[in-house]
Amino acid sequence: MRHRAEGTPSPSPPRTRAGSRRGRRRRPHHPAWIASLGVLALLAAGLGWNLAPSGHDDGGSATVEAAAVGLHQRHHKPKPTSTARPRPGATAGTAVGGSPSPSASPIGVGTGGTGGGITPTQPATAPKPATTTKPPAPAPPAAPVVPAGGGGGAVPGGMSGVSAGSMTQVRAWEAFRGSPVNVVNTFSDRSSWQTITNPWIGSGPEKFSTFNGTWVISQPFFPNGGGDMNSCANGAYSSQWASFGRWLVSKGRPASIVRLAWEFNGNWFPWSVSKTNTTTWINCFRQVVSAIRSTDPQARIDWALNAHSPGGFTAYPGDAYVDIIGIDSYDQWPASTSDAAFSQQCNADTGLCSVIRFARQHGKQFSVPEWGLVSKSDTGAGRAGAAGGDNPVYIRNMYNTFKANSDVLAYETYFNDSQAGNVHSSLVNPNENPSGAATYASLW
Repeated sequence: MRHRAEGTPSPSPPRTRAGSRRGRRRRPHHPAWIASLGVLALLAAGLGWNLAPSGHDDGGSATVEAAAVGLHQRHHKPKPTSTARPRPGATAGTAVGGSPSPSASPIGVGTGGTGGGITPTQPATAPKPATTTKPPAPAPPAAPVVPAGGGGGAVPGGMSGVSAGSMTQVRAWEAFRGSPVNVVNTFSDRSSWQTITNPWIGSGPEKFSTFNGTWVISQPFFPNGGGDMNSCANGAYSSQWASFGRWLVSKGRPASIVRLAWEFNGNWFPWSVSKTNTTTWINCFRQVVSAIRSTDPQARIDWALNAHSPGGFTAYPGDAYVDIIGIDSYDQWPASTSDAAFSQQCNADTGLCSVIRFARQHGKQFSVPEWGLVSKSDTGAGRAGAAGGDNPVYIRNMYNTFKANSDVLAYETYFNDSQAGNVHSSLVNPNENPSGAATYASLW
């Protein structure tokens, strides 16, 4: 995507009647003595009642509450119901809006199998202990409340995160969805070779130096206005890219993911394949990869195309130069307002499902470094009637596609953006898409 900037107590049990006897009563020979015994019996019965447990279920309630806390820690973002209190959070933040289940049963989309209709487990009301003269037995723990789709904090198989420029944004995303981020997609400053080969990423704790996850660094072929495709294809910039490889190693991040010349099949970036011929573009890509690997052989190269532009596969550099096959895919051109529409877009020539099939054919993992909702206003797709807006159907189908293909998923990072003229995909800070945000939080 072209971005402008990077209970009540139970009743008392009945008292035993004092002095009751079976059979025929005899006339008492000593009325005063018998009366004294009656008084003693009444006192003993009264004392016994005072020592018996009351009808309150404090102990049972504490047991149920403790079980609820444990379940919440294992299953993030439970769905509150009208009969169950929201449970204490295991994370530092609260999701924006609620976390309802999607309106329809999800289906998996894409190669690698489909997810059947996944029905969320409904919360069970824990029974209260019966009131007896014995101490109440602990109530059984409440049934787990599983988010729709079984997200529980991570997409199965791959890393999950967000495109961000600071740890503040990452923490906000974690608080919003109630699960950790273990990968972050970043963009280098493309104004000069210095800012490309020694990027801002890792310059301090706020800039991911201590981030306990994987860096994805989106890089161009050359600086804005400072290079050309032919020179790149001839190896003119190899020393610069070797320097970048050394920088990755010096930062202790040799296994970082380098997303090189992303969305090359679009026509808006200087590294677009449309601005040269396919052979030159492939040679340029190979030169850059070889130079990075000459000083950092552990670097992982992500070859990422755009889902909404034609072509792309003809510019594949070859299995030796690619570790991950990526795709940026948004809810536009066309919008996925139904499961059928999502499937059609996903299986288009350069759709997500087509990229997954291509990755499988080449024995590679796939990634979705950028994906998100697209507003119906203040966007080109919206003005053309080709944007989904606040569309939970798209969110649910993206999750199910990730899940159905978890065996080859490398990572996915949501693009959370609210800038004027961009996609307006934001789910938090600000929440521009409340229905989509609630669905995302219920799944992740």
